[in-house]
Parts: sequence; structure tokens; C-alpha cells
Amino acid sequence: MWIKTTVVFAAVGALLFAAQPARAQSASGRVVEDAKYTSPYDAFMKMNRFREQFVGDEDAGDYWGFMESRLGNQAGRILIKRPAEGFSDDAFRGWMMFIRAYGDATGIGNCTACHTLPDFTDGQKHHIGTADEPVDTPSLRNLAKKKAFFHNGSAATLEEAIQRHVDNGRIARQDKRAGVEIEVGKIALTEKQVREVAAFLRSLEPVERSQFRDYLINVVIQPVELDFAK
Repeated sequence: MWIKTTVVFAAVGALLFAAQPARAQSASGRVVEDAKYTSPYDAFMKMNRFREQFVGDEDAGDYWGFMESRLGNQAGRILIKRPAEGFSDDAFRGWMMFIRAYGDATGIGNCTACHTLPDFTDGQKHHIGTADEPVDTPSLRNLAKKKAFFHNGSAATLEEAIQRHVDNGRIARQDKRAGVEIEVGKIALTEKQVREVAAFLRSLEPVERSQFRDYLINVVIQPVELDFAK
């Protein structure tokens, strides 16, 4: 009798385990169908249920404060996931620096001050310290086909364009160049961090919805570290 009961429970358990992937696939199907954007980054945000845009009159500092608290609570715990492909460890670190609006040492991109989520642009003009006049803030999505970067196309790579902002941030802090917006002066990234932010920006490239669904289903665990000084 015990053996028969065990077999029954085993059969029921098998059905339950079989149903879980089915439910996950059904849920991912709804997410895929409703998604406005279909990049690896968007899959990462959805699988972790991270807030994908500012709320109300929230600014870059408010958003980072909220996300820092969320990430801090999960540091050292196996809770964060990312797509197994398309969103690397470097992209994850670059994302944290992209949204980080304040802090000590380096690792501060303060990028969402102008490249507002989820469109990665606020549609405004900003004085970034390079041009004589304020320049339009482009969206950072769909960069793969671009052959030149920065507002005037003078940067050959994403890394070079990001480094320009880093240099302008340092000038704004040290020389207090007239007209440069205060948000530019908050930017502080090392060369390694510049490469990581570039890796994140490359994760904003959209894919077909079938591939987006694969990103949602095939995941790996991402350790969370908040020591940006390294």
C-alpha cells in the first residue's frame, strides 16, 4: 500500500512539475505580447519585476535611491536573474552605473538625468559642455546600425562617446565651466566602467519577439555587488 501511494504521489508530483514550465511559458507569452520594447535589457527588467520607468515627478536621483535600496536588499542573496544570452555580467554592472545618480568614488553615470526611462531620452536639449549650444538628447535604443556617436557624430565608438561625457563631467567639477548643467558634473567612471556601460547600451538592441521570449525563459543567476570603487 505504501508503495502504491508513493507511486501516486510521484505521478502527481510529476504532473505538478510539468505544469510549472507550462505556466511559466504561458506567463512569458503574455509578457512578450504586451512588451513595448524587446531588448535583452527589457527581458532582464521584466524577469526581475524591476520598475521600468519614473513615477510621477520622480527624477534620476529618486529612481536610483529606490533601485539602490532594492539591490542592496538582494546583495549576497540569489535573487537577481538575467538572460543567459544578450545581457552579460558586464552589461549588468553597466546598467547599475547607468542608473546610479550619486555616491562616492566612481561608478556614477547619472545617465537617466537626460536619458529618461523607458525610452532612454527625455526629448529635451541639454548643455553637456562640448557644444556651444544645448543639444538634443537622443534615445539610446537601436544603436547597432549607427556608425558614429555623440551629438555631432564625432565619436567612432560607444566607448569613445561615453568617455567624452566622463571628461566633460570632470571638467565641470574642476573648472566649473559656465553653462554646463550640474548633472554632467556628477558623471564619474573609470575606463573599465566605461566599457561596462557600453556593454549595457548594446543590450538595448531590440530582437524578434520569439527571441525575446527565449531571453525571458533561459536565465542565469546574477550576483549583486554594490562596491563601485573597485
